[in-house]
Amino acid sequence: MLNLQAIETKIKKSAWWQKADTTADRHESNTSNVMLTDHLQAVYDNVENIFQQPASGFYGSLFSLLHQLELDKDELQYELKIIALLHDIGKTEEDKSVVIPHPLTGKPAHKRHGLVGLMAAMEILADELVLMPERLNRIYRTVELHDISYGLFREYQVANIIPNYERWTYINNKVHTLPAAGLLYLLIFKLADIHGHANITDVLWFYHTVKHNYFDKLQIDLPIPGEKDIR
Repeated sequence: MLNLQAIETKIKKSAWWQKADTTADRHESNTSNVMLTDHLQAVYDNVENIFQQPASGFYGSLFSLLHQLELDKDELQYELKIIALLHDIGKTEEDKSVVIPHPLTGKPAHKRHGLVGLMAAMEILADELVLMPERLNRIYRTVELHDISYGLFREYQVANIIPNYERWTYINNKVHTLPAAGLLYLLIFKLADIHGHANITDVLWFYHTVKHNYFDKLQIDLPIPGEKDIR
């Protein structure tokens, strides 16, 4: 059984969290006095709010989809809460100009904040979840890939490139072994990761694009949120 409270405490006592607590949140103005830890906690709270929504409308369909894919709602919530506390923690040491070995594959990778967040997660969580390798991988990879949809959205804006089924499959399988489950982790987390985001066009693009180019091909009905479901 996952001891969420113990893991949260370990994260918040880590050197990574202490550094994030003195790092300004880039979503806000430099004079706002909002720290990166404020953003991490706000996204954590958003995750909790998502799973407390009544089972009707968009959220009713979303929770039904979890059941259809045989995903445990409580376990998913717990994992996304851990991810929320870690997802942007890598911004404290991000340097996109530097290439380092990927900590899981050894392949060269730019030191983006998702990758640094993965390194932080590995340092903090490995001893806690050593007997849960699949759960560790889901947390690690969602931390690493949490912002990939925004990168793909920017690619679409610049070059009109839309990821095809094969590319979405590749991303899904990094997070979860079950078809659609890995992308659902990223989709739900995207609903929570809107603190400080004035524009949610990329969130809606992500849902519509993944539905048309991946879920529909699997004959799985992915519900699409409206703005009122996100904010």
